[in-house]
Amino acid sequence: MATISANKKSALGRIAKRFAPAGGGRARRDYAAAALFLAPFVILALIFQYGPLVLMIRNSFFDYTLINPDLSTFVGFDNFVRIFTDSGTVQSLVVTLLLAVGVVVVTIPLAFLLAVFLNGKLPARGAVRTMIFLPVITSSVVIATLWTFLLNANGLVNSALGAVGISPQPFLTSGSQALPAIIALTVWQQLGMATVLYLGGLQALPKDLMEAARIDGANGFQRFVHITIPMMSRTTVLVVVVITVFALQSFAPAYIMTGGAPNGTTNTLVYLIYRTAFTLQQPGYASAISVLLLVIALAISLVQMRLLRTRWDY
Repeated sequence: MATISANKKSALGRIAKRFAPAGGGRARRDYAAAALFLAPFVILALIFQYGPLVLMIRNSFFDYTLINPDLSTFVGFDNFVRIFTDSGTVQSLVVTLLLAVGVVVVTIPLAFLLAVFLNGKLPARGAVRTMIFLPVITSSVVIATLWTFLLNANGLVNSALGAVGISPQPFLTSGSQALPAIIALTVWQQLGMATVLYLGGLQALPKDLMEAARIDGANGFQRFVHITIPMMSRTTVLVVVVITVFALQSFAPAYIMTGGAPNGTTNTLVYLIYRTAFTLQQPGYASAISVLLLVIALAISLVQMRLLRTRWDY
């Protein structure tokens, strides 16, 4: 009996040792394998993302030209002070903020309603979703060129207006119409992204909750207002942040459609950075504006997440 008991203990010991957690040697091998797989991404990120970011911050404290970059002068915070004292830069800042606000205010309700519509039973629903998302993956240069043909003095839109007796409109040359035209273009391009994000949130809603509300007597409008909208708050935070960041980075419409005209009413910050660095040969000042734009994007994202955060965690 003692021999049998000892054999049982020995067998149990071998089994326990076999299924025991890996020791330090295996853990080190796992970490080494993970580091090996992550190394290419980390190296590329350091070279093409974080390296240029550090260089941009460094350059924002210098004054130099691209023709003679070695002849740089340390100016400290003078470039940042100049941002808020230069009327053209302040105007570009205001234009960019107006563009972002206009795009968000128009895109969010349209995308939400369109997502609710697409979430229903529709014929050829997949094809419709593809058509809505297609502008998102289309080149911004192509879209800006297309809208230029549509909105110029002899474009399709003015031809259609003339057919119904309305005089041609200066969409791209009027100080009051150029920025709304760029806002409309940006909304059209980013609407598909916001719609897809909302559609994913709608499809993740618990159906049993909707069914319980229906059984309790809530009609479709009541379920939409009291269940769907509150439970989509987290998705709304994501959509608002994403669309705002995209709007702040607007460049192609100002570059192709208006060139910042008329009178700087479409001169966005990114377009100003391009002109300042490569046309005016002031890359140090352009780097300072870039740092400001980065700070604005981070600040707006944090504020939006704070304001839109709900006390319910779904």
